[in-house]
Amino acid sequence: MFVAIRENGEYISLVEKWERSDLLELRNHETFHCPACQSKVQLKAGLKKTHHFAHVKGAECTIKTEPESEYHLEGKRQLYHWLQAQGYDVKLEPFLPEISQRPDLLVTTQTKRFAIEYQCSQIDYPLFKKRSDSYRNEGIMPIWILGAKWFKRMSAYAVRLSPFQWLFATSFNQPIQPSILYYCPDTSTFVKLSNLQPFTTGEAFCSIHFYKEKVMSFSSLLAPTNLEYAFQHLWGRKKQKWRLSYSMYPSNHLATFLTALYQNRIPPAHLPAEAGLPVPSGYWFHTPSMIWQMWILLDLLLLLRKGDTFFFSKVMEVISKRIATKDIMVRQLPLVFHTRYSLAVEEYLQVLVATGKLKKLTKTKYEKIGAFEIPTNLDEAYKMDNILLASVGKHEEDGLVQHNIGRDLSSDFIQKT
Repeated sequence: MFVAIRENGEYISLVEKWERSDLLELRNHETFHCPACQSKVQLKAGLKKTHHFAHVKGAECTIKTEPESEYHLEGKRQLYHWLQAQGYDVKLEPFLPEISQRPDLLVTTQTKRFAIEYQCSQIDYPLFKKRSDSYRNEGIMPIWILGAKWFKRMSAYAVRLSPFQWLFATSFNQPIQPSILYYCPDTSTFVKLSNLQPFTTGEAFCSIHFYKEKVMSFSSLLAPTNLEYAFQHLWGRKKQKWRLSYSMYPSNHLATFLTALYQNRIPPAHLPAEAGLPVPSGYWFHTPSMIWQMWILLDLLLLLRKGDTFFFSKVMEVISKRIATKDIMVRQLPLVFHTRYSLAVEEYLQVLVATGKLKKLTKTKYEKIGAFEIPTNLDEAYKMDNILLASVGKHEEDGLVQHNIGRDLSSDFIQKT
């Protein structure tokens, strides 16, 4: 950490560049304490790492923290100066006694407070959620930024995302799709992932944007990214590979899924084209869309005849039962507040309406009007996929399949003091 308390009660910060000789002189004549737990901390003024304070070995601080790497320390320092240069009221590592938290940075504007956590090491979900909830309960907006070493790019529009990285998906309390932020102190560059469309449990299509720290403002970083990219053709190619090698995309309950397909005489490579469609809020499901959507077909829609009707609550009943048996798993997204996984289900039904398989009779009532065909071979499956995905893309362009696109936040979401 960069901040400690001197013997006289004053705070001392190492965020500015100090001469090592001056720090050695301080260390020889003073003792320093942690602002949170008041225990003694050591002033580290070596030749290799950034100068910082560290708890004495064996000390138990009231705030659970992880050892800070050089990468972490330098990133935190750069983010502090970046915000300070924009005129924000920013504090480094302030201790908030009301919640016993010490964010890396606390930004105060005319209308809001933001706790910025720059996370370079992995932490578990309960601790992540506890910290985030504590900030929100105090009216502080948590902004979590990942160290860019976690950024794993697969192609121009695809990344690898672990369950830990998905925790950082943030909606900023606005009706838009969430984004994930990274920062690299080595290149002073932000990376922003938006328009997230998971394909498997660990792979996602998305828009990837790089912003140099010198030309990116805080308000612009948190504002929605207006440019969205249509992934239908990439999705179609990936889906073809999945049909050939579905066993390479394992999930905990793939065996149950394969057994259900076998009982219905459906080869996994011959799923109907309606299973595995991208929907705007599909990020809520950890289970791949090929599987969670196929469960809806198997448990309900394939059992209905043309002209049969059903209610949305029936579909949610199907989903809830499969979640209870862990055949479908929902993602843990503690920073997404404006939607729930039910929206992804509703969007999926909306796609089926737009492509002529269902008819929406009322706000919650649907009628089955088209057949869900099972392809007889792979060539037929590919053709059906391409036709349906092209149709989905057309309806999105026509506005029939609604996306969660928020308004520009740059003017009213953040106001500088």
